Amino acid sequence: MYPNDNIFNIYYNIGKRTPFLVKRCELGLARSSSEKRRMDPNKDRTFLVEIVKPRGKYGKAYGKCFVDGKPDDSYRQRRCQNIKDEEIPCAGCGEWVLLDVPGVDMNEIFQNRNPDYVIQFGKYKGKTIKEIYSQDPKYIFWLMEKDHYFRVDFDQLLNIPDNSSDRERIIETEINRVFPKVTPDDVISFGKYQGKTFREIFATDPSYIDWFLRNNQTLDIDINAFDSMMRK
Repeated sequence: MYPNDNIFNIYYNIGKRTPFLVKRCELGLARSSSEKRRMDPNKDRTFLVEIVKPRGKYGKAYGKCFVDGKPDDSYRQRRCQNIKDEEIPCAGCGEWVLLDVPGVDMNEIFQNRNPDYVIQFGKYKGKTIKEIYSQDPKYIFWLMEKDHYFRVDFDQLLNIPDNSSDRERIIETEINRVFPKVTPDDVISFGKYQGKTFREIFATDPSYIDWFLRNNQTLDIDINAFDSMMRK
């Protein structure tokens, strides 16, 4: 499932270029534990895919194995005289991620997707980025967070004029709209004060607000607004 894929689909998506570096990130293994580790080419076991021989939907792939960035084929039960002839195990499993295409600018392969680009996977399969963004903008940001190479042309999506001096401000404003920060006038949706605003709670139980600010780990808070309320 996206953004992980099998080696053969990756091969087609990068224009049948070889070699390319991949890592298998099965659920439950350490190398899948974080985005930073998942995309680190010098961490865990990786494969430099040198030869791809498609056969139907899948086929066979061959290349070199590395562990923590160093050649290492110790996991194999047999060794061939020519390392290039070594078959990569589980190449058809849908748990591989693309790390690099040596010698190629990744921006050349994965250009910014324009608003009319049609998504070919997931719950919005068959819809354009523009259609999805108008309905569920957080999903587009989620795609970019999950896939290192999924890039969107926000200048076109947000109708930002070419060479606009306000580009950064417009994008920042849009991000704040999609992911609004919690302010003192927002209504709390949990706990013993559910249904009241933070400002109302502060008027009767300021210690609760102090506890909330110190222990919150999930909400994006407008700290300046809360500081201003508490100083008053």
